Amino acid sequence: MHITATVVISGVAACVAFAAWRTSREKLRLDLYNRRFDIYSRTLDLLHILETWNPSEREKNSASLEHSPELVKAQQAFVKASREAQFLFDDASGIHKLLEQMHADVIAAIGFKRDVGPKLRGAELVAENQKFIERLNRVHAAAPLLEKGMKKYLDFHALSAWRW
Repeated sequence: MHITATVVISGVAACVAFAAWRTSREKLRLDLYNRRFDIYSRTLDLLHILETWNPSEREKNSASLEHSPELVKAQQAFVKASREAQFLFDDASGIHKLLEQMHADVIAAIGFKRDVGPKLRGAELVAENQKFIERLNRVHAAAPLLEKGMKKYLDFHALSAWRW
């Protein structure tokens, strides 16, 4: 009888340990999901702010973003997200590279709206405006590519480890 109780208690302890391991594994998967989705969310935040942002007259004259705290905050969060992406996604996914290209295009678009566009006239303005439009189009085209690249990492249904 004593041996049977020991075996039963050992079996219960093994089941509890197994459940704790599976729970820890699920927590890790959920944490990865949340961090990866946060990168996507910060990217969208920057894109939404960039669409409506126009520099103030003081910003055009000072080459700063002192009157655009939302843009500064979104840009800082995006930079952090793009740096984190290199650790959270495979190199083969191309996500980190895509985010770097988006960042370069966003910086160029901000620079055009704040620094370049207001100072140019005529043919020079037309040429630079065309580059600006190409960059904005590339940024907007990158969003669906980012979604496609992140899909396998953000498929919540595929993340569950509690399958029998």
